[in-house]
Amino acid sequence: MNTITPNKGFTLIELLVVVAIIGILAGILSANMNDALRRADDAGCKENLHSLFVAIQTYKLDYGRFPLADGVADTVSRPESTAWGCGPAANGYWTGVPMSLAELGYCSESCLYCPALKRQNAHTIEAFSNCGQSSFSGKEVPQWRFLRYAYDRAAIDSGGPDHESEVIGLFNIDRNTSDVWLARCMHVDVGKYYRDRTIRFPHRIEIDEERPDLAHFGEYEVTINGNIREHAVQLKRR
Repeated sequence: MNTITPNKGFTLIELLVVVAIIGILAGILSANMNDALRRADDAGCKENLHSLFVAIQTYKLDYGRFPLADGVADTVSRPESTAWGCGPAANGYWTGVPMSLAELGYCSESCLYCPALKRQNAHTIEAFSNCGQSSFSGKEVPQWRFLRYAYDRAAIDSGGPDHESEVIGLFNIDRNTSDVWLARCMHVDVGKYYRDRTIRFPHRIEIDEERPDLAHFGEYEVTINGNIREHAVQLKRR
């Protein structure tokens, strides 16, 4: 007489346990991946800022002055003028480190951008009307094109490389001894006016030990003396 062997399979409880385990492993993997990306972005940003400092100082040795800033976002250097809303840095509202540094071989073009901002803002946005002087005019371009490292210098129409000297004098700052910023991944929060330009500060600077549910976010900057430092700006929930 033949006996019928019942089919063996997973019970509902066993399936639920497997799904729960997979979910836990996926969460751990995701957290580790995000942490690895953050560390890579931090290291890449600091390396870029160091490379920019060396490039700017080398340019100064060669030409006897700091390079002119780019006042208009474009694929080529644009030091002749500034365009409010179409600047290469600070979400379009600041002059950026010059593309000429890459064009002349002092550094690579990738060094001009914070890797965190570039990765987080790869989506396209419509170029503002002030971009009429740029090849971006009338096009949709990646938002990171307006998020180059900000530069503490000016384009020609704003006074050139030493435009900040009067401001420094007002605050009684000695340029030779003070460690003021030279380049930074600064941005201006224009998202409250233009939602398609909303961005967040790129780096988690530190964790508040008394409030582990909160974290500081901000940027990195390189100073006129070559020091790379943290600039915490916002305190947010993690």
